[in-house]
Amino acid sequence: MGRKIEIAFQGSISRIALRRVDRSLLYGSSRRIGLDAKGRECASALLTRDGKYVLGPGSTAGMYLNEKDDAVASEDLERVNNHGQQSNGGNAPDDPHELTGPVSAEELLECAVTFVYEVDASEIDSTLAAAMSRGDIYHAPDQGFLLANEHGAFLLGTKPARFDFIGKDRQIIFEDEDKNQYDDLGFAGM
Repeated sequence: MGRKIEIAFQGSISRIALRRVDRSLLYGSSRRIGLDAKGRECASALLTRDGKYVLGPGSTAGMYLNEKDDAVASEDLERVNNHGQQSNGGNAPDDPHELTGPVSAEELLECAVTFVYEVDASEIDSTLAAAMSRGDIYHAPDQGFLLANEHGAFLLGTKPARFDFIGKDRQIIFEDEDKNQYDDLGFAGM
């Protein structure tokens, strides 16, 4: 397992190890390799906006640019909120993330999952592990949702979905001026 975080649940702290789950772990992966005329592997490169420099692979991976496109060292960066005020971004790195919940499955379904981590279940507090084994889902602010199933325990990183779900019992009504707007597209049979 890789990264570790601390979570707090009913006064108990669990230091859990996380391993990122990605598509290649689940389904395998393949990649295309471009070759030149002599059979050597090609490498991609980027050209700067002014056309003066060629940037090889990996040269921009950790680069931060300011509004003038000048490079900024990572130690000179400051975290700010949406209003431009300095922020520590929630919990300090060493503070445990307090779990809230259990929450409903609908609360999780109102979010888009951005990443999935497998959690080392052996390091989860027994009280929390028992609750999760019953199907309870917990929210960890700034982290996502913690849940378990027969395959293990997982931390799902999420962001708000930003759209409303509708069902077949809800009907969309168009204004009179838009009523015949889509008739030419052949949707009459739907």
